[in-house]
Amino acid sequence: MIEPSLTERLADWQLARRAGGFAAADLEAARLLVLDWLGAALAGLGTDTGRIFLDYARLQPAGRVSLLGLAEGRSVEVAALVNGALSHIVEMDDVERASVTHPGAVVVPAALAVAERVGAAGRDFLAAVVAGYEVMVRVGAALGPEHYHHFHNTSTAGVFGAAAAAGWLLDLDRNRLVWALGNAGTQAAGLWQFNEEGALTKPLHPGRAAANGVLAATLSRLGLTGARQILEGERGFFAGLAPRGTPLRVVEHLGEPGAALRVHAISIKPHASCRHTHAPIDAALALRAQIGAVDTIAAVQVDTYQAALTLCDKPDPRSAPDAKFSLQYCVAMALLRGRVGLAEFEPDALADPAVRDLLTRVTVGMDAAREAAYPATWSAGVSVQLRDGRRLAAAQDRPKGDPENPLSPQELEAKFRQLAAYGGLDALRTDQALAWLRGLPAAAQLDGEPLRSPAAPSAATVQ
Repeated sequence: MIEPSLTERLADWQLARRAGGFAAADLEAARLLVLDWLGAALAGLGTDTGRIFLDYARLQPAGRVSLLGLAEGRSVEVAALVNGALSHIVEMDDVERASVTHPGAVVVPAALAVAERVGAAGRDFLAAVVAGYEVMVRVGAALGPEHYHHFHNTSTAGVFGAAAAAGWLLDLDRNRLVWALGNAGTQAAGLWQFNEEGALTKPLHPGRAAANGVLAATLSRLGLTGARQILEGERGFFAGLAPRGTPLRVVEHLGEPGAALRVHAISIKPHASCRHTHAPIDAALALRAQIGAVDTIAAVQVDTYQAALTLCDKPDPRSAPDAKFSLQYCVAMALLRGRVGLAEFEPDALADPAVRDLLTRVTVGMDAAREAAYPATWSAGVSVQLRDGRRLAAAQDRPKGDPENPLSPQELEAKFRQLAAYGGLDALRTDQALAWLRGLPAAAQLDGEPLRSPAAPSAATVQ
C-alpha cells in the first residue's frame, strides 16, 4: 500500500472538514480576519505603490470580479493579485508567528475572488478562508530559519494556502485538490533581496501567491495534473527551497480532536510597520512616560532575536519601506511621538530633525534567550540611558495584537476606520463596508460590488 503524500493528507483533511463543516467560532475568527485584511487593503489605495498596481489592473481586460479602487471588475486572477498586493503595502496586515507569514494578504484575496466568481455563500467563503489559513501556516511553520533568510514565507507558503482556499470554493475532489497543491508548489517564489535595496517588490509577493494559487486550482479543476509529492519529493519544494525544513510538520496533529485551527493563532498589527518591530515599539511606549523630553536620552539599546536583526537592522532609513523595517526608526518614533502609525512614515516624519538625531542614539543587538524563544515568541527588551545617569528598561514578550494580548472588537473597528480613511473612503462608504463584513455569515451569495469604488487616480498623475 502506497503511503499517502503530504498533499494527499492535506486534501483528506480538507474534504473531511468540508463534509463536517467548521464551528461558528472558527467562521467568526475568519470574519474578523477578513475585516482586518480589508482595512489594510483599503489603506493601500492611498499609496503611490497602490496606484502602480491599479495602473496594472487598468491594462487588463474588464471582468466580473471586484477589485478595490476600480469601479469595474477584472478577471479572478488579476483581482486576487491586485487585492492581495494592496493589502500588504502599509504593513498593517495580519501575522502568524510560527510560520512567519502574513496569511490574510494571500488567502483572503484568493478566496474572495473565487467566491465572487462562483457565487458562493458567505459561510462558504469564510470556510475557505479557514482552510487556506490552515494549509498556508502549516507549510510555513515547517520551512525553518534557513529558508526565511532567503525566501519570503508569505509568498512561498502562501501559494499553497491560496490554492487550498480556491480549491474549497471550486469543490475540487481529492485528486484535483492534490493536483492544485502540486501545481501551486511549482510556482512558489519570493526572494528577500528587495529588502537589501529598498525596492518596492514586497506587496508583489502576496499578490502573486494569491493569483498563482487561484490559477493552480482552476487549471487542476480543468484536468491539469500536479505532483502528489510536491512537498517531500526528491526534487520537490522542501528539497529545493528548504532542505533543512521539517516536512512532516505540515501534517503534525492534523485533524486530531481538540487541535486548534490556525485562524485562532493570528496576530493583528496595531502599528504600521514590520511585525518584528512591534515588541520593541511596545516596550519603548511603556518607557516613554517615564522619560520626559527625548533630549534627556543619552542612549537606547534594543535587544531581540536574530530574524528581527536580519530584516530590521536599518540605522539610517531614508524611505518609508526602509523605515517600516527599521528597529531604530520605529523605536525612535515610539519614544518621540508616542505612536507608530501611518503618519509616522510620511516624508515629513522621515525628515524630522528630532527623529534623525534620536536615531543616532539607538543601537540593536541579539539576545540569546529571545533568540531561543523565537518564533513561538517575538519578544524584545528596550533600555534607555538618561543623561542624568538613570537607566530605564522595559520588555515585551507578547506584543499587542498577539492572540495572548489581542485587540478588542472596538480596537479592531477603530483600526479599520483609520485605514479606510487613509485609503480615501468617507464615513458613509466605510459604514457600508463594515455592514458588508457583518453580513458575511448570512449572505446567500457573495457580492463584492459594495467593495468597488470610483476609479482611483493613476500613478502617472501622482506628483
